[in-house]
Amino acid sequence: MNKDELNAVKKEFERYRLMIEAYMAESAGKRAAGVPPKLFESMEYSLGAGGKRLRPVLCLAAAERCGLAAEAALPMALGLEMLHTATLIHDDLPCMDDDDMRRGKPSNHALFGETMAVLAGDALLAQSLSYPMTELKGIAAANILHAMAIFAQAIGPAGVCGGQVLDMDAEGGKEEADYVRRIAALKTGALIQAAVLAGAALGSDDAQLLKKYGDYALHLGSAFQIVDDILDVTSTAEELGKTPGKDSEQGKLTHVTVYGMDRAREMAEKESLEAKAALADILSSGDFLMQLPDYLVHRSF
Repeated sequence: MNKDELNAVKKEFERYRLMIEAYMAESAGKRAAGVPPKLFESMEYSLGAGGKRLRPVLCLAAAERCGLAAEAALPMALGLEMLHTATLIHDDLPCMDDDDMRRGKPSNHALFGETMAVLAGDALLAQSLSYPMTELKGIAAANILHAMAIFAQAIGPAGVCGGQVLDMDAEGGKEEADYVRRIAALKTGALIQAAVLAGAALGSDDAQLLKKYGDYALHLGSAFQIVDDILDVTSTAEELGKTPGKDSEQGKLTHVTVYGMDRAREMAEKESLEAKAALADILSSGDFLMQLPDYLVHRSF
């Protein structure tokens, strides 16, 4: 990726990210209605703590490329970021990964206590579903229903929740080939795939088109998780925004511990190529979604 391509990806990513940040601020009053102030403070603390906003960016980009204005998909994009934030709050809890830092700030439970952190995560999860259902406007009901079904399935036992269980049960998977790949596909990949597919489904009901976007997201999510595993080994706390080396310290299976650093990097490159191949016949090589896999993979090496 040359300098001009890199700058173009960063510019487009920032355009979407700023749209999301503005919408989060604009919608805060509506989202706070009826919520106990302390609970909403805890929810907003983690939701507003920063981060790449990758999942909502993917949702908006896919929606635009499938014929829907990005602005119309903002409630769905925010729902995805709410759910992602909920998983991070719960992931940091002492009973899970036990991390007191997230995105360079104190984790939710470190600031608000474990009980409030559990409830804030639960509340964000519930609102991630209810908010898009009530706020998506000017879109065919069938498209909204399809997008919400994609999202809801990604949250559940065959998605994020199932992936977290597998991640915590490293001993149970040591004898299973590609167990770490299955963890990544559920814990990280399911929500990334849902972000792309839900955005696309809001704009289109073309099954063949949605299949292409789903394949793209599957490989993108895999590449993203492999690079995350690499960064956990090679980055500092300041660069990561969380405690590095936690996976190794807790004996977790990662792409680095299972395949080694060099092989993990090769796998990330391969997944990036396969992501781009999935959309190569419908998007130009200079399109944001075509350049994003390389941008995400090479953020570490």
